Formats: sequence, C-alpha cells, structure tokens
Amino acid sequence: MNDYFIYKQNNNFTFSAKEKDFITFMGEANDSIINNILFINPNEYITLNYLKINKKNKEKLITNLGYASIYLLNTFVGETVKDEIAFVLESKAMKKKEMQTKINEISKLFGLDKVLEIHPSLLDESTKAKLSLARVLVSNPKVLIIDNILTILDKDDFGIVAEYLKEYVSEGNIILNFTNEIEESLLGNKLIINNKEKILVSGDTISVLNEEKIMKRLGYNLPFIVQLSKYFKDYNLIDNYILDYRKLVDTLWK
Repeated sequence: MNDYFIYKQNNNFTFSAKEKDFITFMGEANDSIINNILFINPNEYITLNYLKINKKNKEKLITNLGYASIYLLNTFVGETVKDEIAFVLESKAMKKKEMQTKINEISKLFGLDKVLEIHPSLLDESTKAKLSLARVLVSNPKVLIIDNILTILDKDDFGIVAEYLKEYVSEGNIILNFTNEIEESLLGNKLIINNKEKILVSGDTISVLNEEKIMKRLGYNLPFIVQLSKYFKDYNLIDNYILDYRKLVDTLWK
C-alpha cells in the first residue's frame, strides 16, 4: 500500500500516511503542523495521492480534508443541529433527499438524532464535540484532522465516537489526531511525538510506547492499560500486550 499523504517541513520533520492509518500526534509542534496542512502557512511540502500541493491547486487538498477542532467548538453557522450538519452538504450542492438520508445516518450513529432541532449553543460540551465531528464526517472526507476535541467527550460519547472512527479508518480513510492525552494514542496504529524542531520518536503505537525510558525522558506516562499489561507481561501472566480491559480480565481468569 503506497503513501497517500506526505508531509515534509524539513529533513527532521517528515511523515506520511497510508490508507487506513490512524496517527496520533503529541508535542509542541502540533499547532504548526495543523496550520501547514490547512495551508495557513503555505510554504510546506504536502503531497496528496501523488499530487504536490501548491497555491493553485490547494482546493484539491481542502476538499479531501475534514477538520474538527476544540477551537471551533462554539462556532456555528446553523440555527439547529440539523442545519449545522447540513451546511457542508449544501455547499456540495447535494440533492435534498440524499442530504436528508446522510443527516439521519450520521445523527443516529453519533446519538444526535434527538437534538436535531435544538440550537447548537444549548448542547453540553461533550455533545458539541460529537456535533463538531459529525458535521465534518457527514461528507466522508478522505483525511480527517482532529485537534484536541476527543478530550472533552464524556466516557459514553468517547465510546460511541471511537467505534465510528475505527470504522471510518477501516474503509480506507486516514485520521491525523493531534492531542495532549497519551491515552488517545491507543485509538491509532501509529504515534508521532515531536518538539518545535523535529520528530523525536515515531512508529507503530505499541513500539513507541514500549520505549519506556524515552517516554519517561520526554515526560510522558504510559496509558494505564499499557502499564497494566506490561506488569502482567513481565510476570509471564500474559504473552502480549492486551489493550482491552475486558479481554485482559478474561485472559487472566482463564
């Protein structure tokens, strides 16, 4: 499988994403990376499906991107939740019947079907976060950028969103999740830790988390389930890391 998305800031700051990649980013450079991808800073090297992005063709990139950010949580364009989700579909000149079908589907999946007629400002923070993701994902972008929005989901909503994102990635899409929460790294298959100048460590999520000395030196604690699995693994109670609490308990009780 070839790289679909390539980002290059300098020789020390390059990463790529294939279809079905879910990459977690942590570090000081997260904001600048997002700004570069969104072409706010237009002097970076980005390739989308072998196409080098520049000022003239940046719309090719923008139409394939979805962006959900904590900083846009209270930015609304519609009078109701339904209008908010519909806005992006209207901009694509989608037929009304097809648009209604898509709104119904995404609102049920995200548990928003009972609040469709409510003004978005009246929602609680967790529901606003779900709406922010739903209004982006309803158009099924190829690459989804998440900017610290998963952190404000409550436990139940996080479970709902996590299941959807896994399904979204399995269909060949790409997620770039920028966060300050190490626990979120377990949603993805790759982890990139950076500072303002370079990528410090990157690779498969578990491989990076397994570099315990490096993680501690960088000031990151391991996700609790990883710490727990490591403890049981060190005592030969399990053979491999188990990142699901229920599976871990079942394995220990066998």
